[in-house]
Amino acid sequence: MEITLKKETSLGLESYDDLGFNSEEELELEISKLIKIRPEFESNIN
Repeated sequence: MEITLKKETSLGLESYDDLGFNSEEELELEISKLIKIRPEFESNIN
């Protein structure tokens, strides 16, 4: 059996629109929300 269609996925090749964002700034804002330290952990760091 031969595979006739092979779709490869690679991060970084999709446009912002494909990812559901209107701009790089919008994407960066959402990423910053995801990586923000939760308040309950901030007191443990300080």
